[in-house]
Amino acid sequence: MINSYCKPDLIMMNANIITMDSRLPRTEAIAIKDGKILAVGTTSDIIDLSTSNTKVLDCSNKTILPGFIDAHAHVLSAGTRHVTEVDCNRSSIGEISKLLFSKAKTTPEDDWLLGFKFDDTKIVESRFLTRQDLDSISTRHPIVVAHQAGHVFFFNSAGLSMTGYNNESQDPRGGRLGRDPVTGNLNGQIYGTAIDHIRKNILPCPSDQDRRKGLDLITKMFLKSGVTSVHDAMVSNQDLRIYQDSKNAGDLNLRIYMLMHKDHFPALRDSGIKTGFGDNKLRLGGIKLVADGAIATRTAYLSDPYVGSCDHGVQNMYPDEVQEQVLDIHKAGFQVCIHSNGDATIDMVLKAYEKAQIAFPRMDVRHRLEHCSLINPDLLKRMAALGCVVTPFSSYVYYHGEKMGFYGPKRLEWMFAQRSFIDNKINSTGASDYPCSPPDPLIGIQSCVLREDTSGRIWGPSQRITVEEALRIYTINGAYASFDEQIKGSIEPGKLADIVILDQDPTNVDTHLIQDISIEMTIVGGEIVYEN
Repeated sequence: MINSYCKPDLIMMNANIITMDSRLPRTEAIAIKDGKILAVGTTSDIIDLSTSNTKVLDCSNKTILPGFIDAHAHVLSAGTRHVTEVDCNRSSIGEISKLLFSKAKTTPEDDWLLGFKFDDTKIVESRFLTRQDLDSISTRHPIVVAHQAGHVFFFNSAGLSMTGYNNESQDPRGGRLGRDPVTGNLNGQIYGTAIDHIRKNILPCPSDQDRRKGLDLITKMFLKSGVTSVHDAMVSNQDLRIYQDSKNAGDLNLRIYMLMHKDHFPALRDSGIKTGFGDNKLRLGGIKLVADGAIATRTAYLSDPYVGSCDHGVQNMYPDEVQEQVLDIHKAGFQVCIHSNGDATIDMVLKAYEKAQIAFPRMDVRHRLEHCSLINPDLLKRMAALGCVVTPFSSYVYYHGEKMGFYGPKRLEWMFAQRSFIDNKINSTGASDYPCSPPDPLIGIQSCVLREDTSGRIWGPSQRITVEEALRIYTINGAYASFDEQIKGSIEPGKLADIVILDQDPTNVDTHLIQDISIEMTIVGGEIVYEN
């Protein structure tokens, strides 16, 4: 029963509402008060709650869903890179070179020239960049370009000379130095942890002004896609400060769950706080570690080699350090969130989780396997027993289909395994890992449902899920991954009024057209933050 004094600020009526609440799966109207859902029900029931001060929105049978939750994306860092770096998501090395050359003309000599979102399989040359490619752009600027997936970086000669590596350097633990196959000399490609000291000590640090511009840009990008909450998958202390400043100024329109870089764990632990500190707009999440490479760069660490190769990928962390760090973080009361793509890596991480839980039992810890790309029946059983949360790439089959051949049809039946996660009662989420794939949940939903790439090729059809299941992973499952299922992820009285309006019902269109559905409006806390 609704208190007669609780009159709504906003009523949305005549809608096709998919609530994600099993007790009332579909309804017609929502009443919102003070940023929360006051009531849901039929239009006739809800409209009776209105007063002369209530704003009434007639939705004309458009579809309403809980706001989408992206459970793994690089929010602030990606936004900042859009401001400070060259977007190399182009179709040829020639196009990329022109963009970098244009940037070089306005960049002082000896200053770094940075690029990101390069993808070797999406250019006509279909290869990695070399030192010589980047030398042709400039020898007076150090240059580094990051692969779209991260994990591999491409330097020109000037940039490489500043890294401390030379032709006699050995591969560092957890990393790899790319070499010319004929001469054995460094070719400018740097993999895995070999980049760490360069990022920390050599590459320029973005200014606060650029970070603020980046946050504004990336926020608008997500809101336009219907995303109301994001789990930022690698947050630095500088990022945290920018987030706090934005929140205090009333400018933070996304809800952010922060996975903090592992380097900040000792300070966080010693301060006495742990996972969950904060509020429903900005909350401290887990501690992020990276244990192997990437699917898109073919550096995920696999038990069997890549198709046509003897390479198993790059192992960024080893069992001894994983077990030691997991135990410390678990013991301190934090959620542990480990980037684990390959099956060999997932096995290593699960062993560390199992040992930590035996040594220091905790209830409802929800440790996470970020990406969790290649699994098998044994891994599934162990994840379920531990109560792990997994965040597989939702749109990779669709967006990165040209890379799937490196894994092969047999392995694809166990990759991005949403069907297996659901069937084994493992909480699996929707995740873009932006900038590694587009931030649009509707692309991810279509990819999970069809398992079909942009060329119409089908990869791993046994892992298909229904549209309803895909909507669930992008809403209530995402909320569960951040311990927020009681306050968001479904449209129920008392929950946050985070809502997206679509021009069509994803459950009632040709599944090949889901990605084309228009986002009409995005609402966060009862406030309209995007309108088409």
